[in-house]
Amino acid sequence: MKTTRRGILAAAAGGALASGCASIPLARAGSYQARGTAFSVTLARPWSDLTALSMQARGVRVLTINGLQLNQLYIASIAPNASLVRVADRDTPRPTYRTDMGETELVEFVIDSLATLNYQDPQSTGLRPQTLAGAPGVRFDISTRTETGLNISGTALAARAGDNLHLLMFLAPSEHYYGAFAQEIDAMFASAVPA
Repeated sequence: MKTTRRGILAAAAGGALASGCASIPLARAGSYQARGTAFSVTLARPWSDLTALSMQARGVRVLTINGLQLNQLYIASIAPNASLVRVADRDTPRPTYRTDMGETELVEFVIDSLATLNYQDPQSTGLRPQTLAGAPGVRFDISTRTETGLNISGTALAARAGDNLHLLMFLAPSEHYYGAFAQEIDAMFASAVPA
């Protein structure tokens, strides 16, 4: 059996929850500003903040309703030369954000970051303009699968604000979970305002 980073994280999260040793912060319904971001969004329901368990890069928050395997919401403000993901060792290359990236390169940055997280053959489609907290951005759809073959759908919205990259991204299994939250996620993306 191959041990993966995602498997270890899921086991750690499950163990911490089962033992009651870890306190999982709650992002309450209503206006929510992730630490390190310059924008806020409106959450229609409470989300669990599993950022500490998911080992994300600085400026990136990861929220979930049902658990990381069933839905993930990324809220991020990424500084120049920083990354969306943190890799386990220093020898593993990771995509980094540059201020001179065009919209297509921003999409590639997100897709390459997903590949670093062990998603298989991530693809982007349906690129379209959409603002994020008043800044012009690009919205796109994502399709990928886990290492075990579970089909994953997603949507992301990326916009430059000053030198930073603001990002909202939602991922969930294509069967049931993505569709069940699609309208709520669209409303939340549209609710983003500068903080």
